[in-house]
Amino acid sequence: MKTFLLFILCSLLLTGCGQKSGATLDAADEKDSRVSKGLELVQQKDWDDAVKQFDAALTKNPELGRPDLELAMIYHQQKKNYVRAVYHYERYLEKRPLTEKRALIQEWIKQAKVSLAGEVGGAGGDVAGELVRLTRENNMLRKQLETAGGASASPAASVKTLLTEPPPARPAPVAAPAPKPARTYTVRPGDTLSRISGAVYGDASQWKKIYEANREQMKTETDIQIGQTLAIPSL
Repeated sequence: MKTFLLFILCSLLLTGCGQKSGATLDAADEKDSRVSKGLELVQQKDWDDAVKQFDAALTKNPELGRPDLELAMIYHQQKKNYVRAVYHYERYLEKRPLTEKRALIQEWIKQAKVSLAGEVGGAGGDVAGELVRLTRENNMLRKQLETAGGASASPAASVKTLLTEPPPARPAPVAAPAPKPARTYTVRPGDTLSRISGAVYGDASQWKKIYEANREQMKTETDIQIGQTLAIPSL
């Protein structure tokens, strides 16, 4: 009986020794140059560049946990982006199930969800959960697109193509047709505007058009002189 109990105790000890704590794993993550650089930038309160370093570290090695925790705290406390904060908190807990900070991080997740619910007008935790789910799906889709880069161009490549390709040549503007030169009429003896209108238009009633076109040189509709040149507008 004692031998059996001793065997069980040794098994439990060996099992426990085989699982590293969250703090140990986080310390190991700091050996990554991007993680260590990100931590330096956090100390300098350079949040944007710190986010870039931690994102780069996760892109290179998705198994790292420390970048998720740091990103979660930056998004939660500095950028007030509660969706991303919850996402990275939960990713950290998935990677570090034995972390000593589990209870504290779970409390931070609750706080972020409450803040998120307030942002969306008090819609409640269901909205927060839905937004987190959508964020996860978007990240999964992005990774799938990156993995399938050989089959089809990535969105980034498509955007780059659009930005670098020269715009299509615009068709040359069509020149407006040159206006037809106005006709003229030289006044003869016995002419009136009605007679001139009948001669040029075949309609004596259109004399007012001739009068309006020549107002600069005619004071009245009868003010015409023999030899005077009148402009004849088109009907």
